[in-house]
Amino acid sequence: MSDTLLLLQLDHHKMAKLLDVIDQQVTNMVRGTPVSYRLLVSAFAYLSGYPDQCHHPKEDLVYRKLRSRHPDVASSLKDLVEEHERLGQLTENLSRAIGESQPDPAAVNGGLADHLREFLDFYRHHMLMEEQHFFPAALQTLSRNDWAEIDFALFDQSDPLFDRQAEARFAELRDEITRLAVAEKATTDNIEEAALLATLRDIAGFNEAMQRASEPLRLVRSPEAGYELLRNGSVLAHIPECDETRAAWCAYFFWKATAQAIDPPPLRD
Repeated sequence: MSDTLLLLQLDHHKMAKLLDVIDQQVTNMVRGTPVSYRLLVSAFAYLSGYPDQCHHPKEDLVYRKLRSRHPDVASSLKDLVEEHERLGQLTENLSRAIGESQPDPAAVNGGLADHLREFLDFYRHHMLMEEQHFFPAALQTLSRNDWAEIDFALFDQSDPLFDRQAEARFAELRDEITRLAVAEKATTDNIEEAALLATLRDIAGFNEAMQRASEPLRLVRSPEAGYELLRNGSVLAHIPECDETRAAWCAYFFWKATAQAIDPPPLRD
């Protein structure tokens, strides 16, 4: 496979993760939970610059070569350039909207969430089109020499088309977005766990939480005093006599500790 095509696919993989980060903030908007505008601003700073300065020029190289060798194939992909332009305009508009929404998020979050959802859907559809049509068409129709010329143009240090300093700068920004997203997820997880624990006031609360998580666990009174945590009728743990709230919390943390190895689904209040 051409180095250029591999880089384009890696770019898509990284941008898909970034879109997932934005998607989580949109979910927070819809739920009415805290939104990290710092994370959104950083994400759109990346999307406002990296695709046009680093990613799309690589695709344009491939597209121009495809058009010169096989204009009939390239004509079927004419929406590619138009969609790049539309993505640039959408990104610019949403960057402005995010900046304007920070002083009074409650007043605009509903509309902003809708626009962000439309943006995410369009971006993902665009990348899917490239991966299902553009990349395979280029791979199947361009010759080995064509790909060698593309790779040389991309990696030739004297070629002014590509700003390698920009590439490095955006890589640093992407790393910062990743750090912010990890911190945001940890904070969100802690908030959600605190909300969940507040519902575990008794045996019924614990059993309802497990049912919502589709976990076959039940907390019951033990005939020998205390409580038993059951999975499909088998005893997993015995909890000494205490009030029901403490028993529910003990059962939850026992489940959480033993389930880490199988990546348990998140519990929601």
